[in-house]
Amino acid sequence: MRIAATDVLAAATSRVRDVRTAFHARLLVEHDPATRAGLVLAIAELGRAHPDPWTTRWMRSCWSDPARPPEVRVIAALGWMCLTDLPVPDELRTMLDDLATDETARLTAPLPWMRAVGTIGGDALTRCLRIMLHPDAADTEGYDAPWL
Repeated sequence: MRIAATDVLAAATSRVRDVRTAFHARLLVEHDPATRAGLVLAIAELGRAHPDPWTTRWMRSCWSDPARPPEVRVIAALGWMCLTDLPVPDELRTMLDDLATDETARLTAPLPWMRAVGTIGGDALTRCLRIMLHPDAADTEGYDAPWL
């Protein structure tokens, strides 16, 4: 329920600052890993829909912070790649190699944003990373992720 509410608020709000602040506040106390990942994706979606350089900097600080939970780091990396045209640093690739595991993929699979990327028999996180890290070589057919 919290993930669905996060998705709706990120997509349909005109009170961006209030919603962004609420998402950040909830992230600080949220114990459910999938909900934390959903909150990070919602913050990225708000940053894309309502450009804000602070959000891009925040995403980078999240994925590069080893004290953050793995799902937050992986999803923040996706958010950062969606919000910037900068080259992907080796540090980010190394972190994804370590933390974008099958467990992280299963955890994030139910998120609305990941369901938009998934394919039958495919793993949404792996596919999303392949598309983001190798856009020229990636299979983008059926790719419908409006937040990217």
